[in-house]
Amino acid sequence: MNQDRKTRIYRLLILLAIILSIITFTPLVMPYGKHEPSLFHLPYTLWTGLLVALCFVILTWFSIHNHPGKEEDES
Repeated sequence: MNQDRKTRIYRLLILLAIILSIITFTPLVMPYGKHEPSLFHLPYTLWTGLLVALCFVILTWFSIHNHPGKEEDES
């Protein structure tokens, strides 16, 4: 993959991680005094927090594979 393209993808992933971090602390994920709707008997804040954590894991995985300093395997 082209080094320029990897750099652009990596920077986009960093921007998405920053946006996700900001959204995590808004009332969208952590509303005051709200526990409905529940999912599998988990309160709203807990299951949205798990969803945010999963998104961070996915962003990290893509970031590892698109890091501009990563050397490509020739095999």
